[in-house]
Amino acid sequence: MEKIISALQQFVSLVEGKNIFWILSGSVSLALQGVDVVPKEDIDILTDAEGAKALDELLADFVVKKSDYSSTDKYRSYFGIYKISDIQIEVMGDFQYMTKEGSRSKENQTHDLLYKEYHGMRLPMLTLEQELQEYENM
Repeated sequence: MEKIISALQQFVSLVEGKNIFWILSGSVSLALQGVDVVPKEDIDILTDAEGAKALDELLADFVVKKSDYSSTDKYRSYFGIYKISDIQIEVMGDFQYMTKEGSRSKENQTHDLLYKEYHGMRLPMLTLEQELQEYENM
């Protein structure tokens, strides 16, 4: 978890003051909210289309896969992959998934947010309830 927090701190220091909308999501968000999970070796970031483009430019020195719109039967989003200190950062803009009922989900960045202070960082994230609801819906 130490390497993940270090990469997250670097990410936050790059984004701070840039007026880019982003949300920490996935297993790192769950772990920081007290869920007993071992975070994967990646950091999931949700944003909108504009944020995906801005983050792609901001993280140009760390790009593994440049952000681009992609769509499958199950998911669609602007998607880019970056690597900071050997930790993969996946950025998803306007992310939607196919629900069990066969309809597209709301874009995740439109949900209510929780702000958590952690190691000097102010981290925007989906509430624990929303993260769990998204997991159940998928």
